[in-house]
Amino acid sequence: MEPKGVIKFRLYLPGDVWILAITSAIWSIGSSLATPFQSLFFQGMGVPVFYIGALTSISSIATIVAYIVGGYIADIAGRRKIVVVFSFVSALSAFFFTMVNQWMFLLIPIIIGALSGVYSPAFNAMMNDSMRPRLRAVGFASFVIISTIPAIFAPYIGGILVQNIGVISGVKLAFFMSGLFGIAAVYLRSIYLKETYVPKVKTVVNLRHIISDSLKGYADVIRKSGTEARKLLAYSAASSTATGLTTVFISLYLIDKVHLAPSQYGFLVGVSALVTNLLLLPAIFMMGRISIKKIAVVSALSSPASMLIFISSTGMNDLMAWSITGGVGGALLSSVIQGLEGDATGRATRGRFMALFNIVSLGCMVPAQILSGMLYSISPLSTFLLSIPFFAASVLILISI
Repeated sequence: MEPKGVIKFRLYLPGDVWILAITSAIWSIGSSLATPFQSLFFQGMGVPVFYIGALTSISSIATIVAYIVGGYIADIAGRRKIVVVFSFVSALSAFFFTMVNQWMFLLIPIIIGALSGVYSPAFNAMMNDSMRPRLRAVGFASFVIISTIPAIFAPYIGGILVQNIGVISGVKLAFFMSGLFGIAAVYLRSIYLKETYVPKVKTVVNLRHIISDSLKGYADVIRKSGTEARKLLAYSAASSTATGLTTVFISLYLIDKVHLAPSQYGFLVGVSALVTNLLLLPAIFMMGRISIKKIAVVSALSSPASMLIFISSTGMNDLMAWSITGGVGGALLSSVIQGLEGDATGRATRGRFMALFNIVSLGCMVPAQILSGMLYSISPLSTFLLSIPFFAASVLILISI
């Protein structure tokens, strides 16, 4: 007999996971038009290259605060309401980007969008709550398939917008579309999402003490965590440092230094997403036959390999290889890691643990993003080179789990 929630093609999307996947798919169509070109937009608005990394780090700092609060609330007040309310705030933040005319005011939508991340720990906890432990990796892979397929070539369309009507106008239109798709997704969440966790003891949320109470709760969670959970936190730290050093400036480097057209860059992003989805269906079958820890290690190896290809690339063919290599890793890594994180936590503390992984990740990304701006302004390739040892360290940590 098939486990409940497993449908043909062996996708596993039980209960609320279906709703979260479908609404994320709708939202991703709009967000994927804008997100790949955000750094280019910042530069077009007049942000000095040195400050682009710092501006991104401000978003990460605000998101850390949101996750600290969000994980605590998710465990004491449930998941559904926080997901719906702050998803709406996140959708609204996209519209604020369309109103900005001076670069210093970019902080307004950046901080609003980051603080709306309060719902992310509850979102991730709701996903884990709904899945059977042995099928979590399959569930997250299924979620990626459903939530990203509609937006595979949205970055290419976003690139065409940038080419034809300019960076500022094109990205502002993309943000406007992102807001519209986001509102549609939030509306469906408000109707169809069900609560997955009702706390046994009702706790009154004290707004005056919420940060201090949250931090005490996280300290307690860390004390009770096992070795595997702590190693996953270490993995998150290493891989996020590498990511912080690279992601902010990839689009700028390829468009400004390699002289790709925005549509070509959008095409590369789409190819990576397409490869990810083409590999995820056979990957789902592998997850039932091979240890997900082994899959995680093999997948993680693609990150340093992909960056080496990126650094040595001299033309579109090399960049296609970079895009495909990144897609191969993406087909498995994020799904497997999220499954491991869910397995390492209990339901009563899952919201805080999901937040803790993100907090550690963002805490390491903040200095990396600031450093990336400094390095890129001196020697563009240097920030990408520095990421390789951190990607390699993340692989070694996974091997030890």
